[in-house]
Amino acid sequence: MPTIRVTVPAGAWSTEEKAKIAETLTGGLAGVAADAGKGDIKGYINVQIMEAASGGYAVGGHVVG
Repeated sequence: MPTIRVTVPAGAWSTEEKAKIAETLTGGLAGVAADAGKGDIKGYINVQIMEAASGGYAVGGHVVG
């Protein structure tokens, strides 16, 4: 089962926005799989959206949030 993991700042995205993120990422990966002849894998794609605590991640070596 393919898994896509996304980490966002805590509280930055609403439930509806996270649903749109999951829908868009699922569609993108399913499209790549279909183009590669792997069939329709949409129902098997797992998207995990984690919320990092303030200061819980870094970009370019600098703590964010």
